[in-house]
Amino acid sequence: MSNQPHEASLIYAVGRVHQFVRREMAARLAPWQLTVQEYTALSVLRARPGLSNAQLARRSLVAPQSMLEILAKLERRQLVARTVDPGHGRILRTTPTEAGLALLTSADPAVAAIQDEVLAGVPSAQRAVLESAMRAAMAHVSATPGDGEA
Repeated sequence: MSNQPHEASLIYAVGRVHQFVRREMAARLAPWQLTVQEYTALSVLRARPGLSNAQLARRSLVAPQSMLEILAKLERRQLVARTVDPGHGRILRTTPTEAGLALLTSADPAVAAIQDEVLAGVPSAQRAVLESAMRAAMAHVSATPGDGEA
């Protein structure tokens, strides 16, 4: 057996960062009474209002049934509004309300601070490369056939 330290795999490193981010987001979103999943859904809707439940679930990385529960909570708090799609009577389109956007804007700095903490140990010259590589990897694994469907 070698006595040399074994370098962690990229998958392990990504997993550790993910755990840190999720834990910190949960703690830092508590003052707004938002879960990580609720914040994620609102963030996605801010960028892409009018998504169906299935589209929003895919983009938020949760199951469609879980998204129904998340949206029900957000709707009760009047943070989102759901309307029937005129071309598809069974599809509900979701948009953030003004209150939802205001809450999201208020919570954004707390989430942005987490990114700053994660990147604090990365030399500034490497941050753009890291961000570009992670976005490329995300785009590759996010390529979902039928993503434009309801």
